[in-house]
Amino acid sequence: GLNNVTDIIASIAVLVGLKISKKPRDNDHPYGHSRAEHISSLIASFIMMVIGLEVLVDAGQSLFMDKSEAPNLLAAWVGLGAAAVMGGVYRYNIKLAKKLDSQSLYAVAKDNLSDALVSIGAVVGIFGSQFGLPWLDVVAAFAVGIIICKTAIEIFKEAAHSLTDGFDEEKLGHYKESI
Repeated sequence: GLNNVTDIIASIAVLVGLKISKKPRDNDHPYGHSRAEHISSLIASFIMMVIGLEVLVDAGQSLFMDKSEAPNLLAAWVGLGAAAVMGGVYRYNIKLAKKLDSQSLYAVAKDNLSDALVSIGAVVGIFGSQFGLPWLDVVAAFAVGIIICKTAIEIFKEAAHSLTDGFDEEKLGHYKESI
């Protein structure tokens, strides 16, 4: 539930960032508002990092808890369905991000992928519990948490690089060649 709430917040931040970034230049912003999109990517990366750390902390805490009852198998099927839907949303958003060349949509797509991974991790844990291997849940949770945190760091680095006027040296070489 917390993951879904943070997804909503991240999506709203990206939508606001995209809307603001499309505004034309004005007296306060002589170069336009395009950096608003990068700021929304930063917000999305912070939210992803919080979720990744939460998954890691929960996994660590579950090492010390004794779970005697395995979750219902229906939860695994729901998790598989959620993973499939979020995988589809990821593919759609990544395609749209490439088409629009939007860093913030790319960040949202990566968040969608992390949602799919969280669902898959839950499914692995549920199946593990069903077959008497409850430790699979902890292993899957640690793996998913690390993947989410790694993705958040990548998005943060890219947005921060752009916001600080960083430039890709490979593109510079290509531009020099073209000129």
